[in-house]
Amino acid sequence: MIRLALRTFADRWQLFVGTLLAVTAGVAIVHAGLTIILGVENADVPTGLTPEQAEAFRQAAANGSELTGIALMIGIFLTIFVVGSTFGFAVDQRRGDLAILRLGGVTRRQIRRLLLGEAFLAALLGALAGALLGTVLTSVQRFLLSRLGFFPEDLATPIQPAVLVVDLIAALTVCLAGARGAAKSATKVSPLDALRRSSGERRVMTLGRWIVAITALALTALQAYFSATAGGLLVPLLLGLGIIMTGSVAMSRLSPLLVPAAALALTPWSRRSPVAGLAVANLRDAVRRTASGAAPMIVLVGLVMGLQGIVNTQTESGAATLIFDADLIATGENIDLSALEKINGISLASPETVVPLSVQLTTGGATTTGPGTVVAVDPDAFNATHLQQADSGRVADFGPDSLIFGPGLESTIDGAYDQITVEIDGRTLVLSEAARMSATPSGTDGYYIDRSLLPTDLLQGPTTVLVQLAPGVETAVVESALTAAGASTVQTPAEFTEEQNRANAAGNRAVMVMIVGLGSLYALISVLSTLAISISQRRTELATLRLSGLTRRQIQHSTVIEALAVTTIGLILGAVAAVLSLLGLWASTYRLYGAPVIAIPWTLLGAITLLVATLTTITALLATRAAMKDPAIRALGARE
Repeated sequence: MIRLALRTFADRWQLFVGTLLAVTAGVAIVHAGLTIILGVENADVPTGLTPEQAEAFRQAAANGSELTGIALMIGIFLTIFVVGSTFGFAVDQRRGDLAILRLGGVTRRQIRRLLLGEAFLAALLGALAGALLGTVLTSVQRFLLSRLGFFPEDLATPIQPAVLVVDLIAALTVCLAGARGAAKSATKVSPLDALRRSSGERRVMTLGRWIVAITALALTALQAYFSATAGGLLVPLLLGLGIIMTGSVAMSRLSPLLVPAAALALTPWSRRSPVAGLAVANLRDAVRRTASGAAPMIVLVGLVMGLQGIVNTQTESGAATLIFDADLIATGENIDLSALEKINGISLASPETVVPLSVQLTTGGATTTGPGTVVAVDPDAFNATHLQQADSGRVADFGPDSLIFGPGLESTIDGAYDQITVEIDGRTLVLSEAARMSATPSGTDGYYIDRSLLPTDLLQGPTTVLVQLAPGVETAVVESALTAAGASTVQTPAEFTEEQNRANAAGNRAVMVMIVGLGSLYALISVLSTLAISISQRRTELATLRLSGLTRRQIQHSTVIEALAVTTIGLILGAVAAVLSLLGLWASTYRLYGAPVIAIPWTLLGAITLLVATLTTITALLATRAAMKDPAIRALGARE
């Protein structure tokens, strides 16, 4: 069967182009992601760094690993989805060939072995090409992460043999799983029914498709429920990605149900134009092909629009969580705090300094370094200027023997710890947990500790001072005095919040590029390659239309209309999956702020629509032109 699979590869190579591209791109994403993550895990802090530089190195490495991990998860999902879809599409296009083989005496088991052999060859070629492309992609990702400040420039990411093994295993698993499902579906129908294209063979919404669709819908509904009912905003943010994935799977499985509606919408136009009538007839007749073409489009729109909506909502909700009881906020690296006490009109000054320390968390005998920055504050002033309520504990208990878990910690910081320690000037201090603030999207502070514990040299870093003014004081006079004391910027809380939102928006855009950029390009290539392969396999059909009297131009217009209809189906269902991912945020922000904070990226959807429509039109025109390059008589007599 391997020999026959090799001959099939050579004879019908156009059908396997999409699968090979999908496997290659998927393996490359997995290779690059694992290489970077393992490089971070095995990296040691370089010697000779100051405490500030060492902490910055650890933070950058952790950020790079987290972002790469999310991008890797999306890449794995896309690989499974796209490879399965493209392989199923390739097998579907060969139902006639497979039926002839079965009529010639080839058993169902042998057909399945043939398809698995083809999948094995595709996996080997895809793993090899993907590993080579992955080495290039690793350098690109490292460069982008470094430029965005999310990865240490000096951290090495050598190629590791374990990653190459994972590349091969990933390619084989995805290809064989996709081929197994497609082979099972293709051999269920009797060969005569496949050749005659009976109603049973043409039925797209099979029992298996319904089961997958209902299961994915149930998982989506379950995640949406927990997203809407969970406290805080981080759980809805994290579940949003899962909703996008399961929602995209559900929509792609249900896409054949929308094909008749698309054909019905074009019916009035089809009555006035024979070209549109031909496109509508093709939509109704080739529902399976239409659904296969819409699947990668659903994922593309769902991922890009959904994640951008989550990021935009995170940015907008951040404005509601930056809450200070202060009249002015001064920032700078060399603020003379003793001079602030002498400024007339200041009733309270609360300094907050980011310090190069790390917190050690011990539970069950295991000690780990807690993520997040450490901020030195004055406990009494902190309590007077921060309005955010503690999620657990009491801020009033905060003092020299305790710390507060800040709002910028990851959701993994959960439960009680046996011991919390901080090393300061060679001394290991054991601290208790006074309170834990609710994690917020805009929160950046990991831990708050008492400034009185630290030597003066550790308090020389970036400092933010929350200033409360006495009644009747002229703000401009105090602003000038703060500037004279070393403050680089003096702002009102509203101005400070607006600047933070702009910074968060810029950072979120950078994160969006890193997480979704490669995945979006991957899905877009799958959309266009599926369309091109679909048209290339219709040479006999197009030749028949030409012999029936239609011109090349009319046929091209018909395929463009059909392709745009498929794109529209994908856009609609992908937008549904994206909006579902935002329902939990809508409910959570309404519960927290009394009004929903939601940001659906309609502008982005419009841009995606314009871009994909343009590329789809160009691809359909070029693919149709290539499919009609041979004379119609020769194409009609050729075996597809």
